[in-house]
Amino acid sequence: MHKIKYECDFLVRSGYKISAAIQVCLSLQDAKTKQREINGLLEALDTYQLDQGLIITEEEADSFEQEYKSKIFKIEVTPCWQWLLKE
Repeated sequence: MHKIKYECDFLVRSGYKISAAIQVCLSLQDAKTKQREINGLLEALDTYQLDQGLIITEEEADSFEQEYKSKIFKIEVTPCWQWLLKE
């Protein structure tokens, strides 16, 4: 978990380096929830110098780019079932 100002649910470590940041939520339909999840993910991505992050939801799928601190980050939104089936 990452938390400075915002919170990111999961960090994946490869050796000593953080290699991925993942948020998990039921849905991004609520604007406040969506912004909270994105803020936490962006803060973690910036902190650990990652280019892209993942938000796992119950059913939603999307892909978009988001600017944060003059950098562009790619965010993937994927349903949990789909994420579980990936190798």
